[in-house]
Amino acid sequence: MSDTLQQILEELRAQRVQESLWSTEEVGAYFGVKSKTACGIVAAPDFPDPVTAPGVGRRWLPEEVRGWAKRHRKPKRRA
Repeated sequence: MSDTLQQILEELRAQRVQESLWSTEEVGAYFGVKSKTACGIVAAPDFPDPVTAPGVGRRWLPEEVRGWAKRHRKPKRRA
């Protein structure tokens, strides 16, 4: 396979990985908070570990973020 074709394939794979993972900003959007607050959330000791991919940076699996959110949901207050 030519070097150019190999490079194109790697870029396409990276795009697919990036689309299926959440950035810090997307984690913040899920929780309805700003990026600065999201940085604090993803820094929690029990928050899921990020997935790292070349040229993509830290990203999180949406299902792991949702699972973490369910485990940390505050009980509703009864009147």
